[in-house]
Amino acid sequence: MAEIVPVRRLLLTLAISLITIKSGFSDPEVYYEKQRYDGWFNNRAYPDWGSVSSRLTRKTPASYADGVYMMAGADRPGARTLSKIFMRGQDGLPSLANRTALLAFFGQVVTGEIVMASESGCPIEHHRIPVDKCDHMYDPDCEGAKYMPFLRAAYDRTTGQSPNSPREQINQMTSWIDGSFVYSTSEAWVNAMRSFQNGSMSSEGGMPLRNTKRVPLFNNPVPHYMRMLSPERLFLLGDPRTNQNPALVTFGIVLLRWHNELARRAHRQHPDWSDEQLFQRARRIVIASLQNIILYEYVPAFLGVPLPPYEGYRPEVAPGVTHEFAVAAFRFGHTLVPPAILLRDKHCRYGKAPGGHDAIRLCQTWWDGNDVMSQVPVEEVLMGMASQLSEREDALLCSDVRDNLFGPMEFSRRDLGALNIMRGRDNGLPDYNTAREYFGLPKVKTFNEINPELFENNPDLLQNFIQIYNGELDNIDVYIGGMLESTGHPGELFRAIIIDQFTRIRDADRFWFENDKNGIFTPEEIAELRKITLWDIIVNSTDIGPNDIQRDVFHWQAGDPCPQPYQLNASKLPPCKYLKGYDYFEGNEFAYIYTCLILAFVPILCAGAAYGVVKLQNSRRRRLKIQQEHLKNAQYKGSVDKMVCREWVHASHKRLVKLRLGPEPSLHVTDRKGDKLRTVPLEHTDQLTVLESQEGRHNKRPLVLIRAPREHDLVLEVDSVASRRKFLVKLDTFLAQHKKALNLSQSPREHILATAETRERRQRKLEHFFREAYAITFGLAPGEKRRRNEDADPESIVMRTSLSKSEFASALGMKADAVFVKKMFNIVDKDGDGRISFQEFLDTVVLFSRGATDDKLRIIFDMCDNDRNGVIDKGELSEMLRSLVEIARTTSLRDEHVTELIDGMFSDAGLQHKDHLTYSDFKLMMKEYKGEFVAIGLDCKGAKQNFLDTSTNVARMTSFHIEPSMEQSRHWLLLKWDYLTTFLEENRQNIFYLFIFYVVTIGLFVERFAHYSFMSEHLDLRHIMGVGIAITRGSAASLSFCYSLLLLTMSRNLLTKLKVSFRNVRKVS
Repeated sequence: MAEIVPVRRLLLTLAISLITIKSGFSDPEVYYEKQRYDGWFNNRAYPDWGSVSSRLTRKTPASYADGVYMMAGADRPGARTLSKIFMRGQDGLPSLANRTALLAFFGQVVTGEIVMASESGCPIEHHRIPVDKCDHMYDPDCEGAKYMPFLRAAYDRTTGQSPNSPREQINQMTSWIDGSFVYSTSEAWVNAMRSFQNGSMSSEGGMPLRNTKRVPLFNNPVPHYMRMLSPERLFLLGDPRTNQNPALVTFGIVLLRWHNELARRAHRQHPDWSDEQLFQRARRIVIASLQNIILYEYVPAFLGVPLPPYEGYRPEVAPGVTHEFAVAAFRFGHTLVPPAILLRDKHCRYGKAPGGHDAIRLCQTWWDGNDVMSQVPVEEVLMGMASQLSEREDALLCSDVRDNLFGPMEFSRRDLGALNIMRGRDNGLPDYNTAREYFGLPKVKTFNEINPELFENNPDLLQNFIQIYNGELDNIDVYIGGMLESTGHPGELFRAIIIDQFTRIRDADRFWFENDKNGIFTPEEIAELRKITLWDIIVNSTDIGPNDIQRDVFHWQAGDPCPQPYQLNASKLPPCKYLKGYDYFEGNEFAYIYTCLILAFVPILCAGAAYGVVKLQNSRRRRLKIQQEHLKNAQYKGSVDKMVCREWVHASHKRLVKLRLGPEPSLHVTDRKGDKLRTVPLEHTDQLTVLESQEGRHNKRPLVLIRAPREHDLVLEVDSVASRRKFLVKLDTFLAQHKKALNLSQSPREHILATAETRERRQRKLEHFFREAYAITFGLAPGEKRRRNEDADPESIVMRTSLSKSEFASALGMKADAVFVKKMFNIVDKDGDGRISFQEFLDTVVLFSRGATDDKLRIIFDMCDNDRNGVIDKGELSEMLRSLVEIARTTSLRDEHVTELIDGMFSDAGLQHKDHLTYSDFKLMMKEYKGEFVAIGLDCKGAKQNFLDTSTNVARMTSFHIEPSMEQSRHWLLLKWDYLTTFLEENRQNIFYLFIFYVVTIGLFVERFAHYSFMSEHLDLRHIMGVGIAITRGSAASLSFCYSLLLLTMSRNLLTKLKVSFRNVRKVS
């Protein structure tokens, strides 16, 4: 211990000297440039160089299958097959250069610092790696048809559309060594990690905080649990991938502690500095430490050769990470990764991992490293990795990354070697020989030249190599060729790629710690920074003593502390959990069944609820009607009898009805819901004629025909003779109460049905009524003849026919309770019997078609004169005009407008001082305002045509009721054509708008369908999802347009208001 204290004090002095700043920087008022987290503006001429989401740099020509974007290597062997041949072998062989496991895992820190180019894009591009039948890992049951999932990397969407601009993947980290692994690439992210006190990062007991702030860390499924765990369990660190394995978590913790240690020392040295000054100074030294360690300690240990010396900042050099480096060369480090991590303490005692095993096995801790590090001290992991030798530098990968790498839930274990090969093809890397040529190396001429020593010791491997690639030297994957040429160190191709990459990153970085022109560090500080090694950071950031680990932590040599007890071998470790595809249905059987049952019952429940609501409404309606009937019955003080039966409407239709007798002298027919169908009044008759059917041998139900004057017949069908007898007794009693007689007779059933005047027959009789009236008044057109009634004399039928008020209103196309109908009916019904006879109707038609104007005005005057006193007042005239407004069904003419119109008419006629109009005054007014009055009548949309407009009526009634004889001989196809042309003519405006709507909708669908089928091949969506993506996107475009039109229905009132306002503006103008 006496020897350790002075050394640690020396280190402390060194660290303090590093943060001792020249006078200019110690002054808070002096400004110096702060390096951005996202990598922008490092190069002033090209500010986006090296920034987040910049493209990978392509040093070799792209070699996509189609020259643009499709994955390369379609004619090469399967990636899994190549991995089994060249990367599967004996585990547990130690490093030839005595590299430690700490070097192997520190390579992930370096990767996280400068590149992240394997994450999938959006939308996901899914490809499959074929798995050979009977594969020992992925198809042990020899089922065949097995595939390993592979997702293509995110890329710049502006590329991959032509051979001149092939697909270029993007780097989601900065290309600079700027502490991205520690601080992330986002200021918001790093702010979530900061404590904002004395420049430190938030921690608890020397450990990072958990991700309770939900920073977007990667949270892949844990393969040995086969499920997603909470993201809040993860440690909140700078790189989203840090929680992948225990070793990577360890380095994240160490570097966070190193920052806090520097911030504490800076605060002691400069207590007047603000939190931001302390944080930025500590960050600056952390970045410089990483730059020095990576370039001058790690890379020489990794390659076996140093980098060229630094000659100063070169702004013309691009720092971008190359495709060859990201997906091939720097993945050489995967061969160094051991299957597990040893744990030891300061006394060289190798401890047990959680679970009682000798080491922390990687395949059992993927994406669960935070849980392991909560149970194991950081110091034991670091000392174990410093003493543990890495795997041998060859083409082989240990089983934990070759067969048991983490994967998605549907394929929990994958092969890292196969993924590396596929990643090179995804990025469009050329063949191995082409890559050598572009990096200044001679092409190999034979397979043996790639690694003569390897193939001499393993001739079978050479034969397999030649055979699998069909003897084609110019078709070898870069990753396979580069791995096979390695002997103790990366081969010459990988070495050239890695040296080129790190040299460009260093020389292009304006903020590089050795650049004395950027004003960040003094020459003395630069010299001190060059002395910092990873050993210094570990010793000053943890409880590890200077003598507990060797100074060259990347190598273990004889005489260094605590040699490893044995080289770890996967066969001596607990087995990895086997490959298993996640079954999303497993454990949800009952939930699925109940969900299906609920979904199945939802329509039934909705229908039941709707039926219940309808029944409730009907019940309430029936109760209300019963209450109204009780009140009515109480008013008449009579009994009410009801009977359920069937009404015979015509030969092909019957309906179930309820017949109610009284309480007033009327028969009421309602449907089952209680809605009134018709009423047969009995006020105008003293005798009711009833016919009952004679019962024969047939089994048909008995009939009852009720014939009332001025009404069409009511034909009822009852269940039995007894029911009919009971009904007749009740009917007779009802009529006796109202002092009316029942005239009962019998007739054959067929005769009753043949002679019954049903509603349909009554309608035909009324049509004949109108035809005859207009034929007598206007005559027949040339070539036309009067249709004859086959059953009886037409003149006698017409003369006996009379119109009720409802039939008269129906003829006018109006409602029976309309004021205009009542007034007009009273005028036409001269004898006041409540019916319009044929003669009365004929006289009215003749009067309006051929009568003098004075006669027509007299009728209108009489219609306005309600009390028949020979004069009309403003109230009576207002009532008449309001009835016309009601017929027109418009809201644009309000009551105040009607009053204003009447006052104006009186004023213009010089009658403003009169409250009553005589007939002569009315004639004067109509003479002055005849045009306006007739215009109001013409605008009445309640009727089919204005009854007062004789010209239009003549045309309508003649064309409707007089059928030319030539129509009867036309072919049915011509008639159908006439119907079609008439329909198109009447609906041409609606058809036009529908045509525009469907053209736009179909056009949007076709445009999107064509775009995703033929115009976006570079997106590779059609290859992944087939024609379905084109149909889906086309439908989405059409639906989006249709949804926008729904706003029109919601804006109906607004559109009406705007229309009225626009009309008013036009009137004013």
